[in-house]
Order: sequence, then C-alpha cells, then structure tokens
Amino acid sequence: MVISMFEPEGQIWHDKFPQSGLGNLSSQAIATPGLSMLFPRVFCTQTGSVCQLTVGEGEINSAVSMTALVLSSSFNLTQTYFLLAGIAGVNPRYATIGSVAFARYAVQVALQYEIDSRSLPDDWPTGYIPYGRAHPFEYPCITYGTEVFELNANLRDAAHAFAQRAKLQDAEEPRSYRLLYSDLGSSYRMAVMPPSVVKCDSATSDVYYSGGRLAQAFENTTALWTNGTGVYCMSAQEDNATLEVLVRAAIEGLVDFSRVIAMRTGSNFDRPPPSRSDWEHLTHTDQNGFHIAIANLYAAGIQVVRGILTDWNCTFARGVAPANYIGDIFGSLGGHPDFGFGSITGGRKLRAAGSRGGQRGGNQTGVSLASVEMARRRTFGVKGAMKM
Repeated sequence: MVISMFEPEGQIWHDKFPQSGLGNLSSQAIATPGLSMLFPRVFCTQTGSVCQLTVGEGEINSAVSMTALVLSSSFNLTQTYFLLAGIAGVNPRYATIGSVAFARYAVQVALQYEIDSRSLPDDWPTGYIPYGRAHPFEYPCITYGTEVFELNANLRDAAHAFAQRAKLQDAEEPRSYRLLYSDLGSSYRMAVMPPSVVKCDSATSDVYYSGGRLAQAFENTTALWTNGTGVYCMSAQEDNATLEVLVRAAIEGLVDFSRVIAMRTGSNFDRPPPSRSDWEHLTHTDQNGFHIAIANLYAAGIQVVRGILTDWNCTFARGVAPANYIGDIFGSLGGHPDFGFGSITGGRKLRAAGSRGGQRGGNQTGVSLASVEMARRRTFGVKGAMKM
C-alpha cells in the first residue's frame, strides 16, 4: 500500500506504473467512506498486490484518511506492507535536494510549548520548550504518545537496498543551488553532492518551517527525544499522524506494524545557504527541487515495491523480523522503548478492544493506562500534573 499525501505524489505512481510491468494501478478504484473529499478512492491493481491511497496534507487529514482505510471492510491489511512516500524539506548536513531517505524514527518535533522568538532570553537558541519543562532541549515530562515512533530497522535496510537500484534524476538548477552550500565546510558536504539514497530520520510538524535556527532546534530535538540515536534529515507534515493510526490498528490486529516503511525525498533545503536570508530562501528562491523529488519518489519507491513482490514467497510473506524495538513512546505494541521513560504497559502488547472487557483504557493487570501515565507525570511535580 503506497501512501501519498497530495496530488503530485500520487499522480506520479499512476503516470509511471504502467512501465513497471506490475499491472494497472487504476484497475480497481475502491470508494471508501471517511477518506478525503479530494481523494475518496483507493486504487489497486487487478490482483490487489499493489494499491495506492492519497490521504491529504497535514496531520489531521492523514490521521482521518488512514483511520478510514484501516477500518474499511473492503481491505484485509494484515499482511500489507505500507510505503509512506512523500516529498520533504531536507537537512543539508545529511542529504541534498532529490535525495531519498528511509527513516527508522519519526519525531513530532513541534509538540512543545512555544515562546515568541522576539522575547527570548539572550542565550536561548529557540523558543521551543518541551512540555512540563522550563528550558529548551530537556526531555519532556508530559508525553502524549505520538512524540516518537520507531520502525523496523531491518525492513528499512531492505528497502534502502532495493532503492539503491534506482536511477535518480537531477537537474541543472538544483545543482547550481547546491553549490551555494559549499562554503559551509565538510559538515555540509552532502548538500553539494548529487541525489543519493540515505538512511536518516523524519520530523513531523504541521507548520511548514524554514530557517537555520528552527531547523537546528528540531535537529537537536530529534536527537534528544530518541536518546541520541535519531538523525533528522527530512521534514514532513504527516508521518507521525499516519504512524499513530497504524499503531492503533496493530493493537487491534488489523495491520502488522513491522511492515511499515517511511520514505521521503528532498524537494527543498530546510535552511538557507550563507548568501540567503531565511525569508529569501523560503519565499523568493526557487530551488527547483520539486520535480526531481517527485520523480525520485517513484524511481526509488517502485524498486521497493518490486523488491517486495519479487521476494514475496521466500522473504516478505512471512515478514521481516525486527531486531530493534518498534512502536510508540508508550510501548503499546509490547517491548521496551529505547527512548523516553519506558513502557507504561510493563513491556506487554496491549490487548485488542474486544478483549479488554469493561476496563477503560486498562492493561493486562486491570490498571488504567491513563492512571499510569498521569502518575508518571506527577513524579515531575505540579507542571507535569497540570500540563503547564
């Protein structure tokens, strides 16, 4: 199941898929209640081996459309691989315009307090402050459960290997713009390179941010919230919302969360080169990365799809077992998160709704998970308990 976010990301699959030899992606157009008014159908090949859905842009659209998909009686998604495939802003420290990134972590970086940047203390680099804290770059003591998702690293590596087979597109205008970053030294060497396939992580924010201070703040947030493991290289507006739906669906046995791949292609840099202001970089400079990002989204994505289908019987039908923790910050799917404050379920996977009996939000011991989470907040004092 290919998940696109807006029209160009979805249309490239329909334009190019006939050349793949894998069938007609428009053979079936399945109307599904609850999908976006703009994109009310799921498209599938005749065999149903490949499908594509455009969920709409932003966290709300993504969450609502994905919920409609996983609850639809038209689909059995228990063995489905999900390829989240969208364009993104790109961190010039780790990739460049047109590059393809596969993530292990998705981090909801803007889920914080924010103070107007014009009234910050002189020594503060950002106005973002984690919930329940008083200073930037501390671990939040109030968590909603969607801050960090960790995906199957073994599957990520397999998808990365398949995508390496792709011939990525480039263009003269992006090449010229990349050169503006050449004066920033070796830490920005990836910015001036041609597009490549990389492994690094995505940040989710409904706000389309741009600028050096914001990008650096969210780069630091990604590292902090993943206990130093995550490397932020792509900015997105939907990934954490999509992944939250898939975690909840996995609890109910509707999907297999170990079969989720997050892929983003860079259409623009998230911060300007030295010769441009933040404002100029966002509003007045055409980086000309959109078209190659869309093209490379399909070029890399179709290799992942083809690889999974080709190796289905010998590898992918039974699944790719994760060697790392997978799931959310609460430990909802079982196991112990290697980030955050640990599992609130005692390491056990939550039971499906139908098997929980009358216990509201309960775990296997009958203790309300909401009570467990609030008790954890209270250990941090008044600010933790009162969300302030």
